[in-house]
Amino acid sequence: MAHYPAYLEIVDLIAGLAPERLVNFRVSAETVERVQELLIKKNADEITPDEQSELNYYIFLEKMIGLAKAKAGQILQSPSA
Repeated sequence: MAHYPAYLEIVDLIAGLAPERLVNFRVSAETVERVQELLIKKNADEITPDEQSELNYYIFLEKMIGLAKAKAGQILQSPSA
């Protein structure tokens, strides 16, 4: 995935707001279960267009939060943190 400037600005913003909280963030069990359901449907070729859009959104968020967590970890490890 290309990381466009606006995307990276949002990642930096999210990471800087509450880095410790972000590093410790975990999605709910319900969200994990829903994503697993969607992946099973996708692998079985039974996913609807709306479900595919939902899955794409989860994937987008996972990538963004992953980058923000990495940035938050850097912030927490910096001497000025």
